[in-house]
Amino acid sequence: MHYNQHNLFETPIWGFVLADQDLQTVDYTDYIISLSEKEKSESKSNMGGWQSRDNIHTDAIFQEFNLSILGACTSILRDYTDREPYIQSMWANINTIGDYNAHHLHEGQLSGVFYCKVPEDSGKLLLSDPKVRAYQSVVKHRDFPINPERLALIVFPSWLEHYVQPNKSQDPRISI
Repeated sequence: MHYNQHNLFETPIWGFVLADQDLQTVDYTDYIISLSEKEKSESKSNMGGWQSRDNIHTDAIFQEFNLSILGACTSILRDYTDREPYIQSMWANINTIGDYNAHHLHEGQLSGVFYCKVPEDSGKLLLSDPKVRAYQSVVKHRDFPINPERLALIVFPSWLEHYVQPNKSQDPRISI
């Protein structure tokens, strides 16, 4: 870093390991696979793969999971507001070989991804530099890659554009 450099406009990103969800994640994975066999895929950012309806947080199996997510988000938001967080929407993703998620962003205050099943080489989450005009300049940062890991919860501001690389594994990557 140059001795006169100051990084303004930094974007906070939070990472958690939801170790309390270790055993339940096996059940979530089975449930998500079962949903994919019964319900048609939604079409949001997915290029191939399967996305569930966006209200799976209302399903009984996810009630304990919701509490873990809300606990993490409460700890984040207390630095910004005294309003209680709530889950606006939640969906599951299954990406098989070659499937990926295109650039997108979300509504609300915070977004995140929880990894249920993560085979090796199944695609990184990439967070895009929010400085849109930076793409016209040689002075810029590249997208920030995050290697997915089972039980990891990555949380970021909903306005932050992101995407997921193609899954190169023969096994599916399953996330919520």
